[in-house]
Amino acid sequence: MNKKSDFFTSTLRRRLGMIALALGSGFASFASQAQNYPNKPIKFIVPFSAGTTTDVIGRLYAQKLGEVLGQTVVVDNKAGAGGNIAAEYVARAAPDGYTLTFSTSATHATNPALYSQISFDPIKDFTHIALMVSAPNMLVVNQKIPVSNMAELIAYAKANPGKLTYISAGSGTSPHMAGELLKTMTGIDIQHVPYKNITQGLTDLFAGEVSMTFYHVPVIYPHVKSGQLKALGVATAERSPIAPEVPPIGETVIGYELRPWWGLSGPAGMPKDVVDKLYQATTKVLNDPAVQKRFIELGMIITPMTHQAFNDFTVTEIVKWGKIVRESGAKAN
Repeated sequence: MNKKSDFFTSTLRRRLGMIALALGSGFASFASQAQNYPNKPIKFIVPFSAGTTTDVIGRLYAQKLGEVLGQTVVVDNKAGAGGNIAAEYVARAAPDGYTLTFSTSATHATNPALYSQISFDPIKDFTHIALMVSAPNMLVVNQKIPVSNMAELIAYAKANPGKLTYISAGSGTSPHMAGELLKTMTGIDIQHVPYKNITQGLTDLFAGEVSMTFYHVPVIYPHVKSGQLKALGVATAERSPIAPEVPPIGETVIGYELRPWWGLSGPAGMPKDVVDKLYQATTKVLNDPAVQKRFIELGMIITPMTHQAFNDFTVTEIVKWGKIVRESGAKAN
């Protein structure tokens, strides 16, 4: 009996030892991968189409991140469903640091309230690494719209309910929310027209097929300077440094402010060493004088934030933007 007991005890110990060795080897390999990161190209998922603000700053960031890390960073646009397609893709990716994305005020703050069903949790399914930049939207109208300032726009919209249309890069994006907030605060009736490809949307805006948009300053302001569009206001409390002649919408609609943001995120469960390395590399990118100059030219405000602070910030933004969605009654189109 004792011999049989000794045999089972010895066998159990050997098996437990083998399991521990395998686990230890696995952990060592994982740690080694994190220490050697990155040793292959990184895929950077942009949640909106080419030509959008997210795409412009995403490509700039990806290029500079690759230079800092000494590795290729490949940009992959996955547009659609207000950024949800890209967010879901990244949420389901391996948490090894080789699939990253811009989490945005649309994908990670607005969409949870706007869409009745999304297949990812904006907090639990992601590692939020660093908040990077924010930027104001600018309200612009087609030249044929007979208004020249916010007061005239509001009066015209009230006299012509449902006639004015505004475009966005999809339901849940900051231009969509900017329009819904204006509707809520002024009582005007303007119609949202979402586009999957914002380039086509802007083409229709120039042609007068749609009336206006609340779009990011770096993308839309050149069309104001060229005379194709009229600028009525910026959606921040202060004026934009690259368009100082355009007043804040809040000067007419007291309390109106909406500032979209972009941050670096990856799948949940990323190794701390990889997260730290990406945070440090991102900090170097944001501190690069050439990058800072370019962001300023694009109308961006650099808003660095650590991964823990960024995670906490995202939680508060979900509450804030969710309130805007509920009060406006907006739904994903």
